[in-house]
Amino acid sequence: MRPIEFEGSSEVQKPEDMTDEQCLSIWAFNGVDDQGLPFYLTAWKPSFEDLQAMNRGEPIWVKTITNGLPPMSIFTVNAAGEMNDAKLEG
Repeated sequence: MRPIEFEGSSEVQKPEDMTDEQCLSIWAFNGVDDQGLPFYLTAWKPSFEDLQAMNRGEPIWVKTITNGLPPMSIFTVNAAGEMNDAKLEG
């Protein structure tokens, strides 16, 4: 998957001490949600191979380079642009 530019986003440059193999610049929207929590929103476009894997039910892996795990969510949107609500299966 590759990060993509979208309306309202701006480019966040990769750290100067990292190579392009280690990190890429990314497009992100920096905002505050309706609960007053600050956030960054990024959009990712799956490749043909990604879509094949997802259709097989394979997981989407998220790698965060950090010393702690920040709160995050991963979601898709419906035709109206609203977040699809994931239901936990158990």
